[in-house]
Amino acid sequence: MTSLLLPTVYLGGCIAAMSAFSFVYRRVTGVKSVEPWFGYNEEKEQYIALLNSETPVPEHHLRAALLRRSMEAVRRLVHVQQEKPALQQLMRMGSIGDDLWQDFTIAEQETMMELQDIVQEANTYKAGWGQTIFSSAAQMLEHEKQKKLATEMKELKEHEEKQRVQRLKREEEEEARESQRKAKEAKKAEEDLLREEEQASKSKKGKSKK
Repeated sequence: MTSLLLPTVYLGGCIAAMSAFSFVYRRVTGVKSVEPWFGYNEEKEQYIALLNSETPVPEHHLRAALLRRSMEAVRRLVHVQQEKPALQQLMRMGSIGDDLWQDFTIAEQETMMELQDIVQEANTYKAGWGQTIFSSAAQMLEHEKQKKLATEMKELKEHEEKQRVQRLKREEEEEARESQRKAKEAKKAEEDLLREEEQASKSKKGKSKK
């Protein structure tokens, strides 16, 4: 539950500052173009493409696309939250330059702008949805995380079971080889013993003739 509360609580404080972030961001990007911190935002572009489609798209498809867009926004927000303390520490230590910190700051501002845009879009579909869409997105992300974890656990168990079967098979093969080796050694020992007995018998007969 903590993993769900973290982004939603953070969002509460961030949304109020979005306008200021937007103003600063536009001033900064107007001066310098920088390499994007995050990659291509496919969910955002898909929503915009649906919204601007020449063929009318049913509203429930648009709402679903906006929800997926908000999931990606929350994912990026959590990423920013996780990286910021470490980057601040590295910045204080002089381990990173101003350019990297500025790139990160702009990425944070872009994330805030994206959250603001999503709030505005959500409210066009339903009044107040902008205040709850991120909670829904966070819950869906948590569900995806648990589903992925369950899949990974299943794959891990299957892998362990496969290894166990292979190990048992190797042990059985080794036991079979060991059994065959012992059988060969026993047969050889028996043959050697028979030869020795034959030689002893021949030697005894030779002495008796004399």
